[in-house]
Amino acid sequence: MVGDESIVAQVEPPRVPGRLDTYRSRCGKWHRQVKVERCPGCGHPHLHRAPLPLVRSVIKNAPCGTTYVVQLRVPAVAA
Repeated sequence: MVGDESIVAQVEPPRVPGRLDTYRSRCGKWHRQVKVERCPGCGHPHLHRAPLPLVRSVIKNAPCGTTYVVQLRVPAVAA
């Protein structure tokens, strides 16, 4: 039928800065996680699994239901 199509606009998710943290578990293995200091939905910090391979930005879903793009800050390299 003509005119019955529903058009859904694609909204780009907000971009938030994130930091890559490395920690050691009790069993001695090293793990990486992405930390978001302030969620655009609820304002709380969130932790996410780090993507493999590492990329500069990744889409994540927060526990509060907000979807956002985490832009990872590349750590400075000491010369």
